[in-house]
Amino acid sequence: MPRPPRRIAGFTLIELLLVIVVLGILLGVAMPSSNPSLHHQLQSAASILRTDLAYGRSLAVSNNSNYRVAFDPANNRCVLEHSNTDAAFASLDTLPDSQFRDPADPPTQHIVDLADSPRMGSAARLLGATAGDPPESVTGVEFGPLGQTTRTAETKIWLAAGQGSEVRYLCLRINPATGLTSIGEYTSTEPPAVNSED
Repeated sequence: MPRPPRRIAGFTLIELLLVIVVLGILLGVAMPSSNPSLHHQLQSAASILRTDLAYGRSLAVSNNSNYRVAFDPANNRCVLEHSNTDAAFASLDTLPDSQFRDPADPPTQHIVDLADSPRMGSAARLLGATAGDPPESVTGVEFGPLGQTTRTAETKIWLAAGQGSEVRYLCLRINPATGLTSIGEYTSTEPPAVNSED
């Protein structure tokens, strides 16, 4: 007596399509958005600036000289340069090679373009900086040989992200005695005027 044909175990095409659709929905919900939130954009920009300020401070300490980070809000960037004008320190004008420096940068400058920074989107922007009480706009911060800033008041660097009523701000604070930078609070409160006139 002939045996009935054996049924092969497996999935039908419809079952497979249903599994793929469900997985697609779950991945869409579980995956983080490729458009970072305003908070993340500001935190990323602040981390980049804090790292570059620490780099300028470390150059000042290790070379026993002065280095300045100039803020350029119009171009959404900051520029690190050796700032000691004493002829004995002229060899320090050329900055050391760094994996973070763009090869297109002049040898005397380390330029940090926030718009070109990875994982930030295009919304984070440098508003400017203030120092003192009452706050006055400043165009940069200079670090001395002991890591301190050459200004006696705290320097605040202001960042913004978003448009219209959704604009949010973040402040970096540079301690004048230590030259160390901390990241302030995320806020919707507009900072004092920071039109970068030193």
